[in-house]
Amino acid sequence: MINKIRFISLLIFFQALAVNAQKPDSTSTDSTYIKENIKYRSELDNSYSNIITSPLKDRDRKKFIGHSFFDVKINYRVVAKIEKTPRARTFKMRTTSNRIHEYVKYGILSFVINGVTLRLSVYQSLSHKESEDYKNYLFLPFKDRTNSHDTYGGGRYIDLEIPKDGNNEVVIDFNKAYNPYCHYNSEYSCPLVPRENHLLIEVRAGAKKYQGKLVGH
Repeated sequence: MINKIRFISLLIFFQALAVNAQKPDSTSTDSTYIKENIKYRSELDNSYSNIITSPLKDRDRKKFIGHSFFDVKINYRVVAKIEKTPRARTFKMRTTSNRIHEYVKYGILSFVINGVTLRLSVYQSLSHKESEDYKNYLFLPFKDRTNSHDTYGGGRYIDLEIPKDGNNEVVIDFNKAYNPYCHYNSEYSCPLVPRENHLLIEVRAGAKKYQGKLVGH
């Protein structure tokens, strides 16, 4: 009887080990995610330091030493449901200059950040839609309550892609939110964030505002 009890106890023990072995190590996952974001930020800084790819004016590029970012937080990487808007009409999105960009609303994204349910519209540029290289590119501009204080007053952008195989979900990583080029150089013309994409929360993730010579991360 005792041996049978020991056998059952051992069986339960090894079953528990097997189950735990299948569970992902959240600490390891978080660590990998943070490393990926640090790599992304390093590549972004390098592109702004590069004379060919930098939007900065020459005098600013020479003293540029890196962006300032919020700390990477995994809760700002969210899975959003897409409600497509196939009958949406083309509209002209205003910019920081006299130029006008034509877009169509691809859909509405619904997601949760820190327990708050939020919605943002995501757009597709007509010029990109006709391009083989950018036909799957989606544009997500947004404003939030960090603007003008910690972040650029005009809002920030996130790049997305159309989900494959008819999937109705997309990952939004606010840790990769970046500033429009016109924040660094007034010669650029940047789309203004539509009113429907003004969030009533603080999004303390991604790039902070540019203040001339920045001091790393």
